Amino acid sequence: MFAVKKIQQFPAPPAPAEPYRHDIDGLRAVAILLVVTYHVWVGRVSGGVDAFLMISAFFLTGSFVRRLERGKPLGIARQWVRTFKRLLPPAAVVLLATLITGFFLFPGSRLPDLFKEIGASLFYSENWLLAFNSTDYYADKASASPVQHFWSLSVQGQVFLLWPLLFLLIGFVSSRTRMSIRGSATAAFGTVFLASFAYSVITTQTRQEFAYFDTGARLWEFAAGALLAVAIPMIRVPRWARGALGWVGITALVTCGMLLDVQGGFPGYLALWPVLSVAAIIVAGTGGEKPPFVTRALATKPVISIGRDAYALYLVHWPILIFSLQLKRGVALTVFEGLAVILLSMLLARGLTWLVDDRLRYAAWTNKNIWRGVVVITASLLLVAGPTATLHWSLQQHERSLRAELASMDPAATHPGAAALDAEANAIVPDRVPPIPFAGELDGEWGALPERCEDQFAMSFEEHGTACSYLPVEEPNLTVAVIGDSHAEQWLAPIEEIALAHNWLTYSFLRGGCALALIDAESSSDPGHSASCNAWLSDVLSEIETLEPDLIISVGTRSPVANEGEATDYGETEHVPDGMETALETMQQNGTPVVLIRDNPRFSFNAYECADALADGDRTIATTVGANQDCGVSRGKALAQENPADVLAQPGIATVDMTDLLCNADSCPAIIGNVFVYLDDNHLTSTYAATMAPALEPRLLEAAHRAMSWE
Repeated sequence: MFAVKKIQQFPAPPAPAEPYRHDIDGLRAVAILLVVTYHVWVGRVSGGVDAFLMISAFFLTGSFVRRLERGKPLGIARQWVRTFKRLLPPAAVVLLATLITGFFLFPGSRLPDLFKEIGASLFYSENWLLAFNSTDYYADKASASPVQHFWSLSVQGQVFLLWPLLFLLIGFVSSRTRMSIRGSATAAFGTVFLASFAYSVITTQTRQEFAYFDTGARLWEFAAGALLAVAIPMIRVPRWARGALGWVGITALVTCGMLLDVQGGFPGYLALWPVLSVAAIIVAGTGGEKPPFVTRALATKPVISIGRDAYALYLVHWPILIFSLQLKRGVALTVFEGLAVILLSMLLARGLTWLVDDRLRYAAWTNKNIWRGVVVITASLLLVAGPTATLHWSLQQHERSLRAELASMDPAATHPGAAALDAEANAIVPDRVPPIPFAGELDGEWGALPERCEDQFAMSFEEHGTACSYLPVEEPNLTVAVIGDSHAEQWLAPIEEIALAHNWLTYSFLRGGCALALIDAESSSDPGHSASCNAWLSDVLSEIETLEPDLIISVGTRSPVANEGEATDYGETEHVPDGMETALETMQQNGTPVVLIRDNPRFSFNAYECADALADGDRTIATTVGANQDCGVSRGKALAQENPADVLAQPGIATVDMTDLLCNADSCPAIIGNVFVYLDDNHLTSTYAATMAPALEPRLLEAAHRAMSWE
C-alpha cells in the first residue's frame, strides 16, 4: 500500500522479530480460566476479559508494525477477511446452538430478546445493545442472556476493523515525515490511550453501566497492548527483575477479581490493574535466555493446550451456564454441578476448535484467495441469520393468529383484568383464553403520554436522564404533573384515560430509580433513591414552577422484594422512601397539592416469565422460583398491613391505595383476569394498569379533592 522505497529512506532500521511467544498463549489460558471459574462459582467478574483485550492488541499491533517495517503492503481487506474468517465460524456454530436450545428451553417471553441479541452478537454490536439497555433502568436484569458474553467479542471485532485503518494512517505519516514506523505508532496509540483513558475514567464515574460496554471506554486497553508491542523489542530487563515481574504480574492478575469491584468499577482507572499485570507478565518473558519460572510455566504443553482452546471455551461456557441455571429455575449451581459445567465446556471447546477452527484455518481451499474467505464469512452469517429470522417470523405469526382469534371476542369479557378483583365489577373470567399482552408486545408496555417535551423547558432532559412527555388538551380544567421513577410511570395509562375524561393538561417527569424524595445527606441506604436523584428532582421542581401545576401525582411507598423465604433485599417491610417528607415539605411551601399512590409488590423472580410458562402448562416453575402456585407472592410478604404513606396524609397531601386490585386476601398473583399484571419482576404492564382505570378514577378524584381543598 505504501512504497517500500519511501519507507526505507529513514535511518532507523526495523527491530528484529522476536520468536513466537508461547507463554502468551499460556497467558490466554490463565485469562479464560479466570473468566470461567468466576462466572460459574464466584458469580462476579474477574478481569480476565481485560487481559484478553490487551493480548489481542499486542499480537495484532506487532504483526502490522513488522509488516510496515519490511515495506510490505498492509492488505487491509485481506486482513479483515482473514480475521473474521477465523472468528465467525466458531461463533456462528455457538450462536446457532444457542438459538435452537433457547427456542425450546426458554418461555416465549424471552424469545424476542434472544432473537435481538443473537443478531447483535452475529454482527458484533452486542456491546452497544447491552450498553443502552444497562443505562435503561427499565431493562429486565432478572434473567441473563445466553449470549451476553459476546459483548467483549463485539468490542474486539470493532477494534479489528479500526486497527488496520490506524496503521494506514501510521504508514502515511511515516511515508511523509522523517518519523519511523514505531515512532508514528507510538504517537498514534499514545494519543488513543490518553483520550480513551480520560473518557473511560469520566464515563465510569458518571455512567458506569454504559461505560462497561462502551468501545470508546475500552480502546485504551487495546492501545496499552499496542504500545507494549511497539516497545517490546527495545525493552531489556535483568533476569532477576524479570522473575519478580512475572510473579507480581501473575499474582495481581489472579487476585484482581477478588480485590477489586471489576463489574462495578471498570473500565476506569481500576482496569489498569489487569492491564499492568498482563504487561508485567509479557515483559517478564523477554530476553530469550533463561526465562523466569512464570514464563516457563505458562509455556508448558498443558497450559498451552488450554490457551489453544481459549476462544472456543469463552464462546461455549456462558450459554451452558445460563441454560443450566434455566433448567434449575435460577437456583444456584452446587460445587459439583459447577465443575460439571466447566468440564463440559472444556470438552465442547476442544471439539469446536478441532472441528471448526482447525479445519477452516488450515484448509487449502479457504486460504487460496480472499473471495473464498468472503464465502466462509457469508456462509457463517447466513447459518445464524436465516434460522433466527425464520424463528422470529414463526413467533410473530403465532402471536398474529392469537390476536386474530382475540379480535372476534369482547375484551371486557375475555380479559377483564382488574375487574376480576373489583367487588363492584365482579367480572367473570373465562377459561382457555390466552393471556395478554403477548411476549412480543412487552416493549410497548411502558407507560408514556402521547407527546414528548422538547423546547418547553430550559433543563436538558437528556443530561438528567429524564423522560418528559405530556397530554395536550384545550382549555384544561387542571394542570397535573406526574413525577418520580418507573413506578410512577406505570400509572400513566389509567391516568391518561382519566385526564382525557376530565380535560387535564398532564405532564410526566420521570427518571428510573428516582422517587419523589429530597435527601439531606450525600447518600441514602434506600435503594429507591440516591444522591444523584436529589439534584434531578431539585431541577425538575424548579423547572415546573412555570407550569404552576394544580396537582402532583407520584408513588408514596417502596415495597420490598418479596419471596416465599424470610428475607427481603431491603428492610423488613414496605416503607416511605428516604427524603420524601422533605420533598413534600418543599411542595407544601410552594402551595402544590400532592396525591401519593401506594407501591405495588416486587418479586425475586420474573413474574411475566413465570406466568407465561404457567400459561403454557409448565406447573413446576412457580415452586422452583420461590413463587406461589399462581406465580405470585404472599400478600403479607409483599406489602405492609397498612399503607405506610397514610402517615403523610395532611392538608395538601392525600393517598390512594389500589392494593385490592393487585392482591386478593392472601396472594398477589402474576395473572389477573387473563391479563399479565407484571412485565418483569416489579413493573405493571400498561395493559393491566389500564384495566384499573374505572376503579382508580373515583379514588383519584376523591384524593385530589382532599389534597386541593387544604386551603
